[in-house]
Amino acid sequence: MANEGTFPIADPGTDDLFFMLKQLLFFSICISDRMNKQRWVENPQMDTNVSTSSIITSSSSYNNNTAGVTASGDERLTTVNKTSINNNMLQQQISHDSNQTLDPHYQVENSTGFDLDTIITSYDGLMRINRLVYIADHCPSLKFDASCAALKYIQDTHFMTMYRTVHNSLNEMVQASKRQPTQQPPLTMPELDAQWLERTQRNYLHKLEKLDTDLRNFRTNSIKDSIRRGHDDLGDHYLDSGDYFNAVRCYVRSRDYCITPRHMVTMCINVIKASFYLQNWPNVITYVSKAEQAMENLEHSSGATKQSSMTATTATAMDTSPASTSSSTQDQILASKLKVYAGIAELSTKRYKLAARHFINVNFEHCQNNFHDLISPQTLIQYVCLCSLATFERHEIQRLILNSNIKQYLELEPNIRDIIQKFYDTNYSDCLKLMAQLQNLFYLDIYLAQHVKPLYYDIRHRIIVTYFLPYKNASMLIMAKQLNTTIDFLEDELVNLIRNGKIKARIDSKNKILYVADTDQRWYAYQHALNIAKQCEKTTKSLLLRSAILKANLVVRDETSISTHHHQQQLHHHQMSTNINNNNNDHSTNHDFPIQQSLRKSARNYEDDMSDDAAM
Repeated sequence: MANEGTFPIADPGTDDLFFMLKQLLFFSICISDRMNKQRWVENPQMDTNVSTSSIITSSSSYNNNTAGVTASGDERLTTVNKTSINNNMLQQQISHDSNQTLDPHYQVENSTGFDLDTIITSYDGLMRINRLVYIADHCPSLKFDASCAALKYIQDTHFMTMYRTVHNSLNEMVQASKRQPTQQPPLTMPELDAQWLERTQRNYLHKLEKLDTDLRNFRTNSIKDSIRRGHDDLGDHYLDSGDYFNAVRCYVRSRDYCITPRHMVTMCINVIKASFYLQNWPNVITYVSKAEQAMENLEHSSGATKQSSMTATTATAMDTSPASTSSSTQDQILASKLKVYAGIAELSTKRYKLAARHFINVNFEHCQNNFHDLISPQTLIQYVCLCSLATFERHEIQRLILNSNIKQYLELEPNIRDIIQKFYDTNYSDCLKLMAQLQNLFYLDIYLAQHVKPLYYDIRHRIIVTYFLPYKNASMLIMAKQLNTTIDFLEDELVNLIRNGKIKARIDSKNKILYVADTDQRWYAYQHALNIAKQCEKTTKSLLLRSAILKANLVVRDETSISTHHHQQQLHHHQMSTNINNNNNDHSTNHDFPIQQSLRKSARNYEDDMSDDAAM
């Protein structure tokens, strides 16, 4: 019996308490599920499993504390939770597929088929060092060999910070191998060359001070060409030591002292090189366009010089012809190098079609002999293959690659040649197999690695669209077999393509068949005919109006042109009237001068007569 002055407390085993708890739990589940959906719409990539797990935890604690809940209620709650989890996983998978990014610390475990000696022999300078360091960072099986080779070639430069970084990474690798003994022979750690570091530091500071002093003297003497060369030498010194930012600053400062178009081309090339190592891609694209404009000006100036030198003797012309030939060859090599710089910059900014067009316009003969500090022919062919397959149509691939001069250079990479040929022959199964085999090799390229996933994603979607194009319905089982994938993954890809509007089709998930969306061809034909009729009517009216205007001798002019012409006429009339008035005044003064003289003479005679009369 309840005490007086207190509310009666119900028995915990009563049905009212259980009913209230069930209602409260049901409302909390609905509200939480609704909030999860709203939060996913605002940010689809957020992890919604946390809220789902909290719902499951609350339901489990409720089941443990209350023994009167029925089994049907538990099954209903479990079904709701499983449905929300599956939806969240599907949405996360779709968002993950659309956002093709690569972890910056990824590792390539299988390096079969990758030849490190090819990188060493195909490149030189800073490009060889950067590629070796990149391979060492992302391939554990090649890390030791790549790091040792990088240390060797770094000693040919003033890049001291890179030397210390690579040596420390190599030291950590050797220490880790000692802690984990294996059957392989132990790794021998190369010693830190302290004498080289001290000597290089001393030479770097001495040369920097000398170049700075020379530049100040050049500025004092105010000789533009010397100042320009001083900035270039200082920029080269910074570039050799890995200080790309100061190198760009020095090269850009030489722009104010460029006199000829050749100087402008040299300045642009230096800025492009330093910005390329700095990976400032907008700056690279900007100065590539400036360099091409400067080369056009150089061609115009050289053409004018040739025309002016046509009056020279034949012997003089024969003496200057080898120099002109060599300069034209250097200009062609320079134009090809600018195409490579622009292509890699466009590739890095994910404009793959522009990158493919730049790569195709490169002369491969120049690339094979003169681009060791930039790119190798094999790497260029890989870039051409992936960018063109991801963006070009089949007829463009045939015209620009298979039926062009590039085809003979495809023999340098037989696998790349087979991929392009099988893609064009619609042998998609073998094409995708070869691409899967080369994927790990592409991940070891410093400029291509971050774009392997998006390019593969676009190529695969283009293959699916092309495969389904001639059919009204297709079996997803056969498609999955041809595309080397599973049914579920293929269905997800088809859903994305349908949502993006790349395929107009419907999916029969039960029978695993893809149907073309029903379209009324007669309605489309009528609409097309009506559009053509409207265009013909508009064109006919315009022609009739024009003929009528010409027949009536009417001229329609712009108001601005009419006002300008009227103003010019007024100025002309005003000038003419001014000239006429000046001429009349001069003429009148010339005619009036004798009359005035006669009047003055007669007046003087009259005064003399009056003075004589007065004297009388």
